[in-house]
Amino acid sequence: MDADSDPADAADDETSTLTAHESQPPIPAPTRPLIEVWPSAGLGLIGPGAEAAARGVLVAALAAGGPVDPHSRHHVVIASDTLATLLGTTTTTLTDTPRMTITSGLSDAVTLIEEQTLHRARMCGDYEVDTIADLRDRDPIAEPVPPTVLIAAPTTAHERTRIAALLTQGHRLDIHGVMLGAWPDGDTIVVAEDGSTSTVKHDAKQHSCPTAVGRLSVINRSETTELLRLLAESHTGEPQPPAPAQRVPLDRLVGAAHAPNPTPENSAAAHLQERRDHAGNEPHPAGDAWPYSTGGRVDVRVLGGARIVDMDTTTPLRAKALELLVYLVVQDGEAAQDNILDDLLPDAPASKAPHRLHTYVSALRKTLVLTGGPATYLTHPSRRYALNRDAFDTDLWRMRSALRDAALATTDTDRTAALQRAVDAYDGTLADGFDFEWIEAYREGIRRQALDAHLALAAATPDPTKALAVLEAAMRHDPYAEAIYQQAMRAHAALGNLEQVRSLRRALTRRLDEIDAEPSEGTLRLADRLIADLRRQKPTGKLDSHTNGLHP
Repeated sequence: MDADSDPADAADDETSTLTAHESQPPIPAPTRPLIEVWPSAGLGLIGPGAEAAARGVLVAALAAGGPVDPHSRHHVVIASDTLATLLGTTTTTLTDTPRMTITSGLSDAVTLIEEQTLHRARMCGDYEVDTIADLRDRDPIAEPVPPTVLIAAPTTAHERTRIAALLTQGHRLDIHGVMLGAWPDGDTIVVAEDGSTSTVKHDAKQHSCPTAVGRLSVINRSETTELLRLLAESHTGEPQPPAPAQRVPLDRLVGAAHAPNPTPENSAAAHLQERRDHAGNEPHPAGDAWPYSTGGRVDVRVLGGARIVDMDTTTPLRAKALELLVYLVVQDGEAAQDNILDDLLPDAPASKAPHRLHTYVSALRKTLVLTGGPATYLTHPSRRYALNRDAFDTDLWRMRSALRDAALATTDTDRTAALQRAVDAYDGTLADGFDFEWIEAYREGIRRQALDAHLALAAATPDPTKALAVLEAAMRHDPYAEAIYQQAMRAHAALGNLEQVRSLRRALTRRLDEIDAEPSEGTLRLADRLIADLRRQKPTGKLDSHTNGLHP
């Protein structure tokens, strides 16, 4: 043994040797769903090869799936002390992958699994199906729900009770567990150094036939650390620092690929190396993040109309699906399901409304995926629907963000710049041309915000000509707002444009007459005063020579 070698690694080297003639598949093999293999209430690992087998489960789960198949990108939840036990190192020395959540302790890991169990159970209820597999069949482009694997080493009765309860109902929800140690609440197998397994019978409550497990993949610590580094690179598309443990030559990891029956861990390594070899030619969106994944950004415009920019038209988007998208954008990306049903489907029978909503959600997701690429655009947490804000660029969100920046600005320069961004983002009435039943109050509120931004920007602009450009835009958006005409009159007066002040007074009178209204006394007094002041400046009565101005 090398003087610099870790004795634990040397022991693991012995347990990682597999015979080539074994044909039993490992669990979890990247091409075989975990739900088809694992017992329904979790699997306990004991014996000399238990930790090496747990490392094999960890690596194979993280190597499964890819950006084009979000439903098979397994996610691992593991406590930091358990991971340290498996790797023989502290977790602070590991590279990060978004597909593995490392918690500070087992209690936090179980709490996270509880949250996922509740979320997935609600999803199944909403789709009126019993299992996550049925949900995927019902709606292939639904929110990705990847298999989740809890790797744990419970030591107390309370921990065991919580985990057992979760795994019993989690099996149908594609939530699974591997325990280091005997697991009487589920099934236990003895793992030999070469990965072969035998069954431990606890009592008559044995949940399934673990003999179907066959031979497990067993991996030593240094190989696992190296593979985790490569996996993090594959998941994120970012180069990772070298693993702190001894490096393992890649030809060793994939050397058995040409054997008649390659060993399980080398099959996983070869699969990983193939992904790594293509890293330079393929984009690496944050597609492995959990629960959100993002490919591109979809540009959605709801001001001056309602549309998805450069939308894929392979399948026409349902009108109600577009309305749902506009509704969620207006709600800053998230709304309760009950509120959506009340606003978008007020006349639908209560028994049918949720199903109709799911139909529109499915259609919207399909269009978003076809337009922006594989990603998580719309999720359904806790009877709510939520847009993944990182996956969208919307004019309304840009306008609201700019208004917040203006309100928080501490200098005139920053405030003016933020107001300019808000004005630039507003391209017209909310969902102009669409008669959504719920929209009028939101439409008026957003119009008011945009008008205030135009007026504030014009007031903050010292150059009257530039201020008039802002006011002209505001007048196009709201031709009946007296405040715009008042400010425009002042700007023209500053430029000495007598006739333009008169023209604005006449234009406002005509516009208000269209809605059976008249200019206020304040507006008329302002116009009279400005005209009188300008006439005193021009005693000859000649009109000013300025030709620029407003022509409503």
